[in-house]
Amino acid sequence: MKRIIGSSLILVASLAVIVGGTGAFFSDTETSSGNVFTAGAVDLKIDHTEATYNGESCVNDCEEVGGDLIVNGGFEDPALNNGAWQVFPSNIPGWTVESGAGIEVQNNAAGAPHGGSQLVELDSYDQSAMSQTLVTVPGEKYRLTFWHSPRPGVVAGDNTIGYKVEVVSGPSTIISGQVGAGDAGGANTNWTKYTFDFVAVDASTKVTFSDEGNANNSYGGYLDDVSVRQLLCEEGTYVNTPGGFCQLWDTTDLTTEKFFKFYDVKPQDEGTNLISMHVDSNEAYLCLAVENKQDNENTNVDPEQEAGDVSVPQGELGKYLMVMGWYSDVNGNELSQMFPPTTLENLNNITFADSNSSHLPVAPNTTEYIKLTWCLGSLSNTGVCNGNVVNINQTQTDSFLADLKFYAVQTRNNDEFSCEDDLNPVLEP
Repeated sequence: MKRIIGSSLILVASLAVIVGGTGAFFSDTETSSGNVFTAGAVDLKIDHTEATYNGESCVNDCEEVGGDLIVNGGFEDPALNNGAWQVFPSNIPGWTVESGAGIEVQNNAAGAPHGGSQLVELDSYDQSAMSQTLVTVPGEKYRLTFWHSPRPGVVAGDNTIGYKVEVVSGPSTIISGQVGAGDAGGANTNWTKYTFDFVAVDASTKVTFSDEGNANNSYGGYLDDVSVRQLLCEEGTYVNTPGGFCQLWDTTDLTTEKFFKFYDVKPQDEGTNLISMHVDSNEAYLCLAVENKQDNENTNVDPEQEAGDVSVPQGELGKYLMVMGWYSDVNGNELSQMFPPTTLENLNNITFADSNSSHLPVAPNTTEYIKLTWCLGSLSNTGVCNGNVVNINQTQTDSFLADLKFYAVQTRNNDEFSCEDDLNPVLEP
């Protein structure tokens, strides 16, 4: 009987389990988290790195003001013993590990620093990158300087360091590039100073350095004495050619910058301007529009009247100011003609690259250069300026004003885009 009762109890308990578990089945759950659509961007920035007037180069007069915005730019903190080195995987004062095993600090371990006792090697246990975020004022100009040396005994191609200055609040690069790609290490360090000016776009700006050598072998370029200071720049002037003012700037969003500012041009005056365009972060067509042109007579003096100038209040300067464009390299060397000599009066837009152009669209995160040559007079296809032109006296006292508008349009889904036909494009979704 005890056994039967026991069996009954077992049976009741089993039924309770069955009743209580009627919702339990074999099951499996798979979740794909964080699905997202992020809109791309075409962010165009322009720089003006070189200008001449009658053979004289423009030089901006800029003064560094205020303190150094970079913390621990000499990498003296944390301090190491002489001859020691250490990789810090969790940042060092001022600097954040962006990628790789960490930040390698050396104290005369395999080469002498540029200043102080310590330096950074940007290939620690592997290719690494570090950054520092600065407080900046939008629209203000700053100067980044740093010193680079190949590591002693390391072959060319393995000492490359990448630098980048970018906006923190969005995917926008202000300046970027590489140094040291062709440098081979000697018996000791050999330091070179690099200087780059930029205009802040936001209240926070990030400076990043990365190892970009060919080998991931713990040997790479050296970095030391990084500095960022604010600049106070005055408008440049041409000493030997009065009446000419100039501005140079590094990659920026245009606000009040001017490529041309001349108040006393004369026949056979000439000049050049080296302009670069940087698109981030999609392939794009590029165009330049000349808009809001004003050819003003101002006054009509006797020499103008004697030359047949009767078109008051319309001026004639735009008829005699000639301009032509070249595709160029970073040093201003002319590679091929972009457009032939034409008058500013007739120049409405310039095609850098569109669907009808033989020039390739601008790839993301690359910089393309154009060189403009101008002349008051006649201009040959080779860029020779001649001021001996009939009726050029008509231009006396006249002034010519215009806006230069650069714009970029994504290539994808815009197979028929034309700078000529779509000067102000309205794109369909």
